[in-house]
Amino acid sequence: MCCVPWGPRRRSSSRESIIPVEKIKKADVEYIICTYDYECLFKRAIDAEYRQYEGCSANLIAVLQQGNTKVKVAGSQTPGYKAGYRTIVMTAPFVNATILLRTKQ
Repeated sequence: MCCVPWGPRRRSSSRESIIPVEKIKKADVEYIICTYDYECLFKRAIDAEYRQYEGCSANLIAVLQQGNTKVKVAGSQTPGYKAGYRTIVMTAPFVNATILLRTKQ
């Protein structure tokens, strides 16, 4: 007995439009913070949505320099991604928050 396919194979065109996550160095993120040319949002673990960050850049740099803070450039499937912007995601367990830095592309 041979195997019969159950239906036509579908080619997914949506895969072509997925933007992958990129790596970024903490030094590059610090440079972005020092240029003051970004929008900053944050969300603590207890928050439902991102809010505008109103603190100073020195505090952002301090959080960035913590050893357990991780940084990446968001891909299109990353929470917080926004089309037309380069979104840097800082996951900061030190302050139990996720911080987004958005710059124009």
